Amino acid sequence: MRFNSWRRLGPINGAPPAFPLATAAIAPLRAKAEAQGLGDFSPLWSGQNASGCREIPAGELTRALAADL
Repeated sequence: MRFNSWRRLGPINGAPPAFPLATAAIAPLRAKAEAQGLGDFSPLWSGQNASGCREIPAGELTRALAADL
């Protein structure tokens, strides 16, 4: 059975700590989830290249990713 951590936590504050403070704040949750083989609280850093992004339909993105396989 999948551990639905977000359901167990209840409401989450809409104002997260500024980077990099959030990493330390979720460290105990991350350790517990990863010990169970889950990535629910694993940080997935994405960088700051917002100018390199563009809005496209999901189908177009899926086709582009599949073409690169």
